[in-house]
Formats: sequence, structure tokens, C-alpha cells
Amino acid sequence: MSLIITRPTLVAIMVSFIVSTAIAQESRYTTINLDKDCVFEQPANDENAGPGSSAVCRIKGVPVIYFVEGDLRQSLGFGAPQKYQTFGQFNRMSATVEWREHQGRPFAAIMRFFIENMNPDSGAVEKSREGQVLVVHRVAQNSKDQTCIVGMVDARANKNANVIAREVADEITEDFKCGKDRPNYYGKKGQYAGDLM
Repeated sequence: MSLIITRPTLVAIMVSFIVSTAIAQESRYTTINLDKDCVFEQPANDENAGPGSSAVCRIKGVPVIYFVEGDLRQSLGFGAPQKYQTFGQFNRMSATVEWREHQGRPFAAIMRFFIENMNPDSGAVEKSREGQVLVVHRVAQNSKDQTCIVGMVDARANKNANVIAREVADEITEDFKCGKDRPNYYGKKGQYAGDLM
């Protein structure tokens, strides 16, 4: 018995495939509470971080998050510890993590970082010069895998910054090689977006 697929049926199958592919990658959100979710360890001993602190954060249903703060600069690892990687400017992270997932498996994490920029005339940090950057991280899939920053999006310079960050996560993370590939800014980069150390 042969199977005959009519043209309308074939079109329906193709549309169904396109739709299922488009929604295959989804976002889920969690919040990090450093006091509640994280256990702080001895001061960070990474020579690049300088004096500071480190913590392991466990939130139900998502990979372990590794937090490091050194010299008023913060760094994160998802699923595994990472080499200290942050902005040259003083910075702090937001509390919300946007996880990009495929079939319930997180493969990327997007965090908003606030960049403190000084007024060159006064030498003081000014709120009007504060940068906001969406930082896309690769999520390690096991203890031997690596986590790192794969790209950044200036949230002040791009009205669709969240969309761009999701595209970076979905299209670049899988093939990005931590320690070898260099993370770039995507979209427009304004004067307050900072630079990675």
C-alpha cells in the first residue's frame, strides 16, 4: 500500500515544521537572591579578580550559577565555574536571568549588567552615564564543558536589545568556543556600554 501525500497536505506539514522550529527555543526567567540562593566561599583567589568574594548559587530547576565579585566588578558562570570575565568599568548585575532553552534544556543565559561610567570632568560616577548591557553567556552542559560570555548588546543604544540578545543566544552560543572565540557587541554600541577586560 503506497502513501500518497497531496499538495495541501504537504504544505500543511511544511507549515507545521516551520512553526515547530520557530518555537523550539524559548525563554524562562528566574531571579537570583544572593542572600537566599547563594553560599559564599573564601575570597576569590583569581589573580585577575583581586580581592573579592565568590559564591555558588542553587536555584531549583536551573543549572548552578557561579558568582564572583572583585574590585567592584561582577562575573558569572552558568553550569560550571568560569574564568573571571567582566567589564573594565565598575559594574553590577541585575537579579533576573533569562534562560534560553531548547526542549527544556538551558543552553544560554542572558543577564543585564549596569555599567558605572565616570564624568571625565568631575571624576565622579553619574547616573546619567550609567550603561546597561545585556550579556549573553554560554551555559555549560556538564562538569567538563565550559561557560563564558559569547556576546553583548547595548540596551541603551538598541530599542530591540532583548530581541537581539535572544538572536545572539540562539544563533551563536552552540558553536562558540570559550577561551578561543572573542565575544563581540551586536547591534549599535553607545558610549556607555563599557568594554570587557
